[in-house]
Amino acid sequence: MKWGRAMLLLVIVGLAGVAAYVWFESRNFETLIAGLRERVIAAGEPAAAAIELPDIVRAYAMRAGGSIGGPAFVHLRHRATLVTDQRRPPMDIGADQWLATRRTDLAWVGRGSMFGLPVSVIDSFVGGTGLLEARLAGVLPVAKGLGADFDKGELQRYLSELPVHPDAILNNMQLRWRQIEGGVVEVSGTSRTGPASVRLFFDASGDIVSLDAADRPMTVGSTTVPTLWKGHFSKYKQFGRYRIPSYGEVSWVLSEGPFTYWKGEIVAYEPSSDVNF
Repeated sequence: MKWGRAMLLLVIVGLAGVAAYVWFESRNFETLIAGLRERVIAAGEPAAAAIELPDIVRAYAMRAGGSIGGPAFVHLRHRATLVTDQRRPPMDIGADQWLATRRTDLAWVGRGSMFGLPVSVIDSFVGGTGLLEARLAGVLPVAKGLGADFDKGELQRYLSELPVHPDAILNNMQLRWRQIEGGVVEVSGTSRTGPASVRLFFDASGDIVSLDAADRPMTVGSTTVPTLWKGHFSKYKQFGRYRIPSYGEVSWVLSEGPFTYWKGEIVAYEPSSDVNF
């Protein structure tokens, strides 16, 4: 009888320890997410002078509702599907994204389920540093990326969001623009470990309909490989004064063909003055 009680006590103590560990690690992860978000939404310095932009880019930003000065950041909510492994079905997720207006900073937080457990993902570029981390139940890491390749990839991620952030087009002095030809424009930025760029493609009406980057680092096993990365935008929609694409798809272009891993729709678009956390 005494042995049975001792075993029961050990089980209870063990379960309490596991629960405490889960709570502690989950809290740390949520604290990390909150800290990154707070850094993104900090106001940043306004432009000291008018930013030089190709005419087609300036016209797009003004028509999309952007303004010089503009809100310090925007908060978007997404409804999307994400493929983490081509051998598994897409995962339904809800996501929040914060994009800075005057700096190349972003924080994206997605939440869904994997293996029957809740999964949270932080995808960020803050202060020149990229981070990707996913955890089951806020505790068990299922993906994590840091370093030069993730700095580059997450900077390219910020650049790819510019079609839905016209205020950043008009106010972010950390961006450099170059018109390649009539409807093709390159936009570049710099991370703590080097530069990165994407190309934006405009249709005949002046809307941005796609983008690409020839060298976004793609995780393959325990390494990364520079890979052609493409995005497509459609379903332009009015969100208050903003007219932006509400739907997007993103793909890696592999030797066997495109692998579309993200399909998402914007369901809410909130400039900083309208956001309640």
